[in-house]
Amino acid sequence: MFGLKKKRTWVIGGIVAALVGTGAFATMRSHSPEKRVERVTERVVGRLDLNTTQKDAFAKVAKSYVNIRGTAPEFMLDLSKQLKGLVEDETLSVEEVNALRDEIKAEFDRRADMLIPEFVAFYNTLDEGQRAKVVERLDKMGNRIERRIEKRKERRKSSQSE
Repeated sequence: MFGLKKKRTWVIGGIVAALVGTGAFATMRSHSPEKRVERVTERVVGRLDLNTTQKDAFAKVAKSYVNIRGTAPEFMLDLSKQLKGLVEDETLSVEEVNALRDEIKAEFDRRADMLIPEFVAFYNTLDEGQRAKVVERLDKMGNRIERRIEKRKERRKSSQSE
């Protein structure tokens, strides 16, 4: 059985596979959040052949994702300012860095806590075939990520040996 950390990682991976894996968000950066939700919902509905109840459940997930994603630039700007403040200080302490790390973790958890219940509710509406498609998508994404990691490792090895 999965541990809590692995379950959370799997669920977040499922969210990423279902949302980002469609590519709809990436291609619609100039559109309104509502249009992005509409577009990604259409793509997922088509790929998973969702019924009305499932479509409505997924639309909630997509809307939450867009809302969470929309606050990312502000968070990154604030984080950048805090990091700059830490490194400009004459003394840098482990406590300061750990406090910033804890703030980042808390923000990630806050965002995940907003999204995970809706994703779980959506996932629980899926039938066996639809779940298999989600798992297949996760596997494809995982394989792509593994290939990228291996390529990076190879590049590092070749650059270190030169």
